[in-house]
Amino acid sequence: MIDAIINIALLWWLKDITSWWILSAWFGVRVFLWAIFVRLVYYPKEINRFRHFISLIFFSLGAILSLIIFVEWVWSWRILATAFALFSSISFWLLPQAEEANQLSFVVKPYRRWLFLMDAFGLAGFWGGIYAMLAFQIINQNYFWLCTLFGAGLSALVAGWWWKVYGLNYSKRYWFGLIVIFILIYELSFVIWYWPLGYLINAILMIWFWYNFWLIIRFNLTARGIEWKKQIVFFFFNIVLLILFLLLVRWK
Repeated sequence: MIDAIINIALLWWLKDITSWWILSAWFGVRVFLWAIFVRLVYYPKEINRFRHFISLIFFSLGAILSLIIFVEWVWSWRILATAFALFSSISFWLLPQAEEANQLSFVVKPYRRWLFLMDAFGLAGFWGGIYAMLAFQIINQNYFWLCTLFGAGLSALVAGWWWKVYGLNYSKRYWFGLIVIFILIYELSFVIWYWPLGYLINAILMIWFWYNFWLIIRFNLTARGIEWKKQIVFFFFNIVLLILFLLLVRWK
C-alpha cells in the first residue's frame, strides 16, 4: 500500500517534469525508495532480493522512460499510469510470508509469474520507446539498425535471465537458444517497423511474439522437450487472438 501511494505521488510529480535532468532525479528517487523497501521487507532465502530489485528498475524504465512519455491518447496514459502505480506494489504483496515457508514451492509461483509480467511490460516499454523515438525522429532513422540491434539484444538478455529463473542451466543449447531468439526478434523488428501501425501497437506485437518465442525455446531446452499436445491449444488461442487484434487495431 505504501509503495502504491508513493507511485501515485511520483506520477503527480511526473506531470510537471520538463527536463531530462529532473526526470533523472525523479527516477533516482524512485530507485532509492525501492532499494529501501527491498532491504527492509522479509524475503525467504530461496528468493533473490537483487532479482526483485532489478525487475523493479527494468519495469520502471520501460513504463516511464519509454511508454508513458510518448503516449498521446489520454486513456492509454491512464492505463499505463495505473499499471505503474500498482504493479510494483503487487510484487511486494505477493512475497511469501515467514509462516508460509513450508509451502514455498507453491506460494512463490504467483510472485515469480508477476515478476515475469513486470519484465515483459518493461521490455514492451523499451520497444515502444525505440519505435517512438524513430517515428518522431528524436533518433535519426539512419540509426534504425543500431536501435533495433539494442532492442533485440535486450530481448535476448531478458529471455536468458528468465530461462535461468526457471531452472535452465548454461549449455551449448542454452546459448544457441539465445542466438536464435536474438535473430528472430531482430528480423521481426524490421518487419513490424514497416507495418502501418503506431509505436504502441508495434511494442505490443513485439512483446507478443517475444513471449511465444521465449516459451517455445524454453520448453525445447528442457529434458522433456516441447509437448505439442499440451501446447497446441495455447498456440492456437494465441493465433486467434493475434488475428482479432490485428483486425481491431487502427491501421494508418
